[in-house]
Amino acid sequence: MASVFFKGFLLSLSLIAAIGAQNAFILKQALSNHYIFIVCSICFLCDVILMSVGIFGVGEIFAKNKILALILAFCGACFALYYAFLSLKAIFVSPMKIQLAKEKLPSLKKVIILTLLVTLANPHVYLDTVFLVGSAALNFSFNEKILFALGALSASFLWFFSLGYGAKFLSFYIDRKPNIIKIIDLFVCFIMCVVAYSLSLYILENLSHIS
Repeated sequence: MASVFFKGFLLSLSLIAAIGAQNAFILKQALSNHYIFIVCSICFLCDVILMSVGIFGVGEIFAKNKILALILAFCGACFALYYAFLSLKAIFVSPMKIQLAKEKLPSLKKVIILTLLVTLANPHVYLDTVFLVGSAALNFSFNEKILFALGALSASFLWFFSLGYGAKFLSFYIDRKPNIIKIIDLFVCFIMCVVAYSLSLYILENLSHIS
């Protein structure tokens, strides 16, 4: 039974650890030392819901809704481009303005909305958590599915909070080296553009199938 737990753990970790919009967002929030516990908790709770949906067999219902997937993909591409623009804009901000900006960080409400958008407005999140994780548990008994889910969610919890608080630990050093944050902003901008591009390809491909 322990092997089922570790199968869930390793599969989940391999999917979550890939650099994407969500991880880039967590990294930036952590380096700003701003509501990182809330951000990590929301990401983990979304995984709890989505992985549970996939593992316990409801994922097939969502997989058949192509219109919903296209809407989510469009919203995700728009959000990724907008966030890429904000990150690119931040690169050209002077160190003095960066310090002033830290005093005007987003409110808790805005952070929650941004976290939900970067997590849920990306069809790849559903592909990983609902479809891939869910399909890996198809042949398990109910008790094995529970162990598999616990393994997958343990990896999710470990990854998000390690990433968040690991980056937060480095924030003190980065505060002493203002130019490092510009490199991170450039990295985030690049990741968001890649995400927007992949979502655009996904939209075009599925529109051709619908038509």
